Amino acid sequence: MIPRIILICLLLGCISCHQRMPRKVTPAFYYWKQAWTGNSQELQYAEQLPAKRLYIKLFDVDIDEVTKAPVPVAIFKQAAPLPANTDIIPVVFLMNEVWAHPDPQLAGKVSKLMAQLCDSLPAGRIPEVQLDCDWTQTSREAYFSFIKQIRQTPFFQHRRVSATIRMYQVKYKVRTGIPPVDRGLLMCYNMGDLRKPGPHNSILDLETMASYLGEQRVANYPLPLDIALPLFSWSVLFRNDTGYVGILRNVGERELQNTRLFAPGKKHLYTVQQDTLLNGYPLRKGNVIRRESVDKPSLEGAARMVAAQLATSDPAVIFYHLDSVTLKNYPLDELQKITRIFN
Repeated sequence: MIPRIILICLLLGCISCHQRMPRKVTPAFYYWKQAWTGNSQELQYAEQLPAKRLYIKLFDVDIDEVTKAPVPVAIFKQAAPLPANTDIIPVVFLMNEVWAHPDPQLAGKVSKLMAQLCDSLPAGRIPEVQLDCDWTQTSREAYFSFIKQIRQTPFFQHRRVSATIRMYQVKYKVRTGIPPVDRGLLMCYNMGDLRKPGPHNSILDLETMASYLGEQRVANYPLPLDIALPLFSWSVLFRNDTGYVGILRNVGERELQNTRLFAPGKKHLYTVQQDTLLNGYPLRKGNVIRRESVDKPSLEGAARMVAAQLATSDPAVIFYHLDSVTLKNYPLDELQKITRIFN
């Protein structure tokens, strides 16, 4: 039986398609791995979608544990040519902790490093630059000031600038503010409480999404919005069903089917049966693992929910992210169907 919230999303999508003009939709992918190796499966999938843009994370900005100064980490390495005839959108992720003690030189440093990492690309292939930060009401002043500064640097001047927008930043836009950019990128994932024990899905839950977006919050957001949808999954470890431990990035469905090690419970919860070391992770008897993934009905429901409100005439629909292992769970025609929902 299809959950009621998904049926509502399907109906909203059908109604909306008769009430508006067709949009010009640009399919795209995020690339969040640290090195580009030119994986043939990823290239073929992106070409066949067809993805017209590739949003590549160049580095993170985090706080150095010793100096307490902001520093670049996880710097991108290009080990093979990037796909031809595809716009490249460089992205930098800034930890919210950076704004506790703002560095007046940070904008120049970030812009300079981004320019260096993009030096091998023709300028015409980089029409946009994206800033990714989970800012809050407390940090918004420092973050927005940083945006204004970095837009004056040579690499950012004369380019469109976008910023990622979380669900709660749409619902509480008066409190969190509107970033001084040309476009927003609405992240339709990571909307739940990852650290909270229980059977919920923190990546994508349609009821949670509906509570954030309401009936017109996307339509009324004062920036043109592109849309990002999740393709990823992960396993979340809790200590005896209470204390959050972390994400197990290489423990998936296959490992959790081992009934000698795990006892399946309700809604994708698994209890560790004995102390063990699994793929480098020490697990203790009684620990609980919550498996979170995004199934096709939920992905389609999320797309229809946001498409029903979206006022942007030329949105990019970006899938997070381009990864050969993940893409095995999503047939090409399924993602093509998702992009058509926004037409």
